[in-house]
Amino acid sequence: MQQLSRRKQILFDLCTVASIAAAIVITRECLTNGVYDVFPYFYLIPIVLIAFSRPKAGIYGTVFIGWLYFMLAWLWAPADARLFTVATIQFYIFVSLGVLISVYSQEYYRAEQRKCDLYYNSQAGVFSFNAGSGKISDTNPKFARMIGYDPGMLKTKTLADIIPDPAGRESFLSRLRELQVVVDSELSLLARDGTMRWVLVSSIRTDEEEVVCTVVDITDHREARNALSLVNRKLSLLLGITRHDILNQITALRTAAELAKLKTTDPALLHFIGQEETAAQNIQRQIEFVGNYEGIGAHTPVWQNIGARVRALVPAMPDLVIDASPDLDAIEVYADPMLDKVFENLIDNSRRHGEHTRRITFTLAREQNEEIAIVYGDDGIGVPDAEKERVFEKGFGKNTGLGLFLSREILSITDLAMKETGTLGKGARFEIRVPKGKYRFT
Repeated sequence: MQQLSRRKQILFDLCTVASIAAAIVITRECLTNGVYDVFPYFYLIPIVLIAFSRPKAGIYGTVFIGWLYFMLAWLWAPADARLFTVATIQFYIFVSLGVLISVYSQEYYRAEQRKCDLYYNSQAGVFSFNAGSGKISDTNPKFARMIGYDPGMLKTKTLADIIPDPAGRESFLSRLRELQVVVDSELSLLARDGTMRWVLVSSIRTDEEEVVCTVVDITDHREARNALSLVNRKLSLLLGITRHDILNQITALRTAAELAKLKTTDPALLHFIGQEETAAQNIQRQIEFVGNYEGIGAHTPVWQNIGARVRALVPAMPDLVIDASPDLDAIEVYADPMLDKVFENLIDNSRRHGEHTRRITFTLAREQNEEIAIVYGDDGIGVPDAEKERVFEKGFGKNTGLGLFLSREILSITDLAMKETGTLGKGARFEIRVPKGKYRFT
């Protein structure tokens, strides 16, 4: 309930004065004609009006009206102790009623004023519209500035004027009709200067068929995200072309080395040529390996079911037994789409270094501070204590030296962490720690 406008306040004041005048006239007519039971109730009308429209002055107004009633009854009623007793009681009833309404109205106005202050002074844009007609009924200055309008002018517009895309508008309204509340819906708004502003809208439908929306401008964020996505695509294209060209040159280099071996029998030269071939092979293997990871961070992280991700690896690993705890089917983790590569790297690491690895397990553990851990284990020889942290260093290992290093980088995108906690001789054990907010149970 907003404070009454000046026009409405004047109307209430006129009605109050008119009702007091009418009550005085009716009191005189009733008392002079011997009617003593009806006229007191006419004083309730001005009491309610003044207590509601002017709650701060309502207490004084109701006391005045009560005394007015009592004095008129004293002047015009015949000398009768019973009538004066009833008039006194009614006087206290009128005053008490007026005080109660005034106090309640003041509290009501204060609560509504706080809501209005929050609405109009919020740092987020806020507007409301009629669910039936779509007409914008109110707005705060922040939202009006957001799309370049004066608040008064914006109230002459409809939802179709600021959301011109019929499909987007209907999708938003259909969700609102179905759910009554819409949270964080991305919409494109048409500003007064013809530009489009992308916003994040949360809406709720009230009982009065009004829809109240809070709006946050995400245009700059969206443009930055699109620009980053474009840069990533271009970098991916450039890396793909460069990698292809390097591999072509390596092929030429290895071919030349093979031909050179046919042209000489000198052991020293053959030794150098062998070193060149080894270096070329290592470069080729590293380039091909890095090609699998050029998409790190290029895509938005998503919620991923861990049980489903692990089971998807089984067909490609026929030489291993891979067990996944049933608990993992009920957990989703917010991670980079390349989470599969982390699991593949762990399995590849077990194959290469476990010596006799035949069984892989994935289990779920609950940690302190509301963390969880996805625990990977194998039945290989394990990792020496001195190497538990070094295995994550770039370049450490017998292959490319990048697998576990890049796995940690993939996890760190969404604040996941990994460490080795196994015992030498009992198999490797890697814990992927997932903090609160990065996992959910389905």
